[in-house]
Amino acid sequence: MRPSLVIVGAGPRGTGLIERIAANAPELYAGSGLDIHLVDPHPPGAGRIWRAAQSPLLWMNSHAEDVTMFTDDTVAMEGPVREGPTLHEWAGIDGRTFADRQLQGAYLRWVHEQAVADLPPGVVVHHHPRRALRVGGPREGRQQVWLEGRPRPLLADLVVLTLGHLDAELDDQQVELAEYARVHGLVHLPPDFTADSDLSALKAGEPVLVRGFGLAFVDLMVLLTEGRGGRYEGDTYVPSGQEP
Repeated sequence: MRPSLVIVGAGPRGTGLIERIAANAPELYAGSGLDIHLVDPHPPGAGRIWRAAQSPLLWMNSHAEDVTMFTDDTVAMEGPVREGPTLHEWAGIDGRTFADRQLQGAYLRWVHEQAVADLPPGVVVHHHPRRALRVGGPREGRQQVWLEGRPRPLLADLVVLTLGHLDAELDDQQVELAEYARVHGLVHLPPDFTADSDLSALKAGEPVLVRGFGLAFVDLMVLLTEGRGGRYEGDTYVPSGQEP
């Protein structure tokens, strides 16, 4: 029976694992082969956070020259170094700029494709564009990974959760705020990844109260200004009239 590995999460962490498997495959899987089951409803490489289906106004918070998926002599790891381009080298842009997340997603998709192409013939990647619901199975023996909409589980000798950013349940204060908004006919948007937030309920000219002043706040400001048709002329913002 061929060894089976299930990786839940097809973003950068999952890609990094596949890259290391490719680097070590001649030693680890010579003659035995390996089935890699990659589970994620979002595109491999980019995953949820860096997927192409988001606004080009959303940027990274790191310089392009600081972003890479490849190894060098500074990395503590198993297997040989496999060097490759940073984001700015791959994209041909100024390394001191902040790339948009769509460009980062394209880079990650390319890295994923390269990692899969570097696998030996006996190591095969199967992508399952579904959500993983649960993992079970005996202490001794294969694990079972149940997927949404799939009647039978995937069987795995090893399951690796490369999940990255996760959703969180509302805490007591957020539940209280949501209930207050419901009772008073207001709009409450819970904490979320910006590209997944439905901002259509925030109408033009209406006041908006934002809690927090971090990176998600910057994303929100961009989407509610330039994302609503506003523009900058030099240092002056020219509103479209669609902003809240």
